Amino acid sequence: MFVRVAVNIPTDKAFVYSVPEELEREVTMGKRVLVPLGNRRIAGYILESTGVDDREDIKDIIEVLDKEPLFNEDDLKFYQWASGYYIHQLGRLLGNVLPGGVDIKAKTEKIITLCRDDAADVKLTEKQKKISDFISQHGETPISLLRREFKDPSSVIRSLEKKGVVSISEREVYRRPKRGLDIGADDTGLILNKEQEVALKEITSGIISGKFSPCLLHGVTGSGKTEVYLNAIAETLRLNGGIICLVPEIALTPQLLSRFNRRFKDDEITVLHSGISRSARYDQWRRIQRGEARIVVGARSAIFAPVRNLRLIIVDEEHDTSYKQDDRVRYNARDLAVIRAKLNSAAVVLGSATPGIQTYFNIKEKQYKYLSLPKRVDDKPMPQVEIIDMKDKRDESGGVPIISRPLRNAIQDTLESGKQSLLFLNRRGFNTFLYCLDCGYVFKCLNCSVSMTHHAGAGILRCHYCDFSVKAPPLCPSCQGGRIRSYGVGTEKVTEEVSMLFPQARVERMDSDTTVKKGVHEKLLKALDSGDIDILVGTQMITKGHDFPNVTLVGVISADTSLNIPDFRAAERTFQLITQVSGRSGRGDSPGRVIVQTFNPQHYAIGRAKEHDYYGFYEDEISLRRELDYPPFSRMVNLRISGIKKDRVAEDAAKTGVLARKLSGNEVEVIGPAEAPIARIKGRYRWHILLKGKNIKALHTLARNVAAKTGRDGPDIKVDVDPVNFM
Repeated sequence: MFVRVAVNIPTDKAFVYSVPEELEREVTMGKRVLVPLGNRRIAGYILESTGVDDREDIKDIIEVLDKEPLFNEDDLKFYQWASGYYIHQLGRLLGNVLPGGVDIKAKTEKIITLCRDDAADVKLTEKQKKISDFISQHGETPISLLRREFKDPSSVIRSLEKKGVVSISEREVYRRPKRGLDIGADDTGLILNKEQEVALKEITSGIISGKFSPCLLHGVTGSGKTEVYLNAIAETLRLNGGIICLVPEIALTPQLLSRFNRRFKDDEITVLHSGISRSARYDQWRRIQRGEARIVVGARSAIFAPVRNLRLIIVDEEHDTSYKQDDRVRYNARDLAVIRAKLNSAAVVLGSATPGIQTYFNIKEKQYKYLSLPKRVDDKPMPQVEIIDMKDKRDESGGVPIISRPLRNAIQDTLESGKQSLLFLNRRGFNTFLYCLDCGYVFKCLNCSVSMTHHAGAGILRCHYCDFSVKAPPLCPSCQGGRIRSYGVGTEKVTEEVSMLFPQARVERMDSDTTVKKGVHEKLLKALDSGDIDILVGTQMITKGHDFPNVTLVGVISADTSLNIPDFRAAERTFQLITQVSGRSGRGDSPGRVIVQTFNPQHYAIGRAKEHDYYGFYEDEISLRRELDYPPFSRMVNLRISGIKKDRVAEDAAKTGVLARKLSGNEVEVIGPAEAPIARIKGRYRWHILLKGKNIKALHTLARNVAAKTGRDGPDIKVDVDPVNFM
C-alpha cells in the first residue's frame, strides 16, 4: 500500500511513501503521518492512497499521528483551490492552516468508575470508604476531581482497583479556548424590525435551498446585523447544518463570542484564532471535524475549519483588510468564504456598514443579492458629524493643537452629562519620531527604513516593524546636540494631552501596545461597559463592531493619516474608518456626536462620511477606479522581491522586471520594479513588481513562470494575488 503525502516545504510535489503492514488499518486521507525526508523526520498530511509503485527507493511512513482525519475529500478540494489560486504550495498551505507538529496529541484523563454498588463484603479503610462513597454519588469520576477533593488519592484508588471496587479507564478531554467576555444583558433574542425580517427571510431561503446563495447584508452601524446573523444561525442549526462566522481579528472575537455563548449551547460553539494554544486548536479542530461543534467563530484562518454539513458562512465587517493575510499563505478569507460556499452549495452572508468597493461592484454586476438595513434599531438617529478644518486652528505658539477647541468643548460637555467619549487616531505611540533641531537627524531603526516611535512613558524608541527598541538618548548621535524634539502625535501623546486637559476624567488607552498582555483588551472593554472609563483613546481597534450604549461622543484626531498612504484604496479606507468609528456613538438612548479633525475637509471621502452617504462615495470612487483601470476593473498580482544586500536586491528586482516583461504577452501590464514604500523590514530590503490585467489566468501564468524561471537559487520572490497591502 502506498500513500501520497504533502509536507510543509517549498515544493508543489507530493511525496509517495509505502505503508508498513501493521499501519495499513490506520492510514486514511486527512491524517497526519511522521515521514522521513532526506536526513530528517517531518510531519505530513495524507492526500490519498495510490497504486503500486515500482521504485525501489520509496521509504516507509514512520508513524500515524492521528486516530481520526483532520479533513475529508470536500475539505481537500477547497484547500487545493486555495493553493492554486494564491500560488502557494499545498503542503505549505496545509502546514500553515491546519493543526500541525509531531508533538501534538490528544489529551486523556483517567476516569474512575464504581464496579459494585454494594462493597459491604469488602473490607475498606476509612479513606477508601470516603472515596468509594464519593464515586458512588458522582458516577464516572475524573481523577482530577478526586485530587481536588482528597489529598493524594492515587494510591487509594489503586488499592480499590485491586479489591475490585473500582475500575480505571482513560477518556479523551478537550483543551478549551477561553470563553468570550460576559458583557451585556442575557441574550434570549430580540424582536426583529421589518427590514431585519426581510433580510432574514432571504438568507433563510438560501440556506434551505441547498444551493450556493451569496448576499451582501448592508446595514448602517447599529442596525442590528448581529441579530440577523444569530437568527440565521439558529435556523441553520434547526436544519442540522454547520456554520462558520468570521470576524476580522481577535480584538472583535471576545464580545461577539459573548453573545453567541448567551444564545447557543456552549458545546455547540468553538472559537479558532491565532491567540489560542496549538494544543487547544488541535482539540477544537477535532471537535469540529467530528460534528460536535457546529458553530465556528473565528478570525480569518477559521475559514479552513472542517465544518461538517456546512450550510452557512457569515463574514462580519467584510470590508476589513485584516481578512487578507500578509505573510506565508497570502489569502483573503472574505473571498475564500465565497468560494467555499460555492463548493459546498451553501449560503454566504457578507455583512458591513461600509462594503468594500469590490463587493458592492458585485451587487451592481448581479453576482450577489443585496439586503439592506438602512436604519438603526428602534429608529435611533445616526450621529451628527462635524468637520473641523485644522488649518484654521493654530494655537498661541502658531502650532496645531492635538485637540481643537470644538473637540475640547464637546469632551467637557460629554463628561458633564455623565456619558463616555472615544478618541480615535490611526497611529500608535507617543510621538511618531524624534528629530534633532540642530542637524535634522531623525532617529531610525537599525534594521528597517522607518523612523522609530517614541514611547515617553517607558522612555524608549521602538520600531513597530521588527520590534527593535532602544532607550531614547538625551543627545543627537550625529552632532551631539541636545535639542531633541518630537514630531507627530500618537495614542500615548493624545492620552497624556487629554489627561492634562481633563484631570478629573478616567482616561485609558487601547492599542496593540497596551493590549499585548493577555486579558488586557477584555479588561478594557469590560471597564468601558461598566462605566469605569470616561475617555478611551485608541487606534483601529476601537472602530471594530463594539457596542457601548453610553458612548455619545467620538473624536477623530486626524482623518488625514490614512488618506496619505501610497495605496489606490486610501480614500476607501478613510471613508470606512471614519464611518465605522462614527458608528460607535449614539447607540444607546442619547444621540451621538462625531467631530472629525482634518487638514483636507474638501476631500470626497471625508465629505461623504460626514453625510453617512455610502452610495455617493461609491459613485465618486468607482468613477476614479474606472478612469485609472484599478480593481474591480482590473486584477493585480504583486511580486515582492527581498534580500539582505541592498544592491543585490535592486539588481534582482531589475532582472525580474525584464524577465516579467519578456514573458508577459499582450494581456498583462508589468509595473515597476519599484522600491517598497517601507524599503527595509527586519533587515531585508524590499522591491515590488506589480502585474496588472483583466485576465486572472494570464496573471497566474505569468507569476508562476517568473517564479519558476528565477529558480531556487534566484532571488526571494513572494507572490501576492489580489494584494491589499502595498507598503
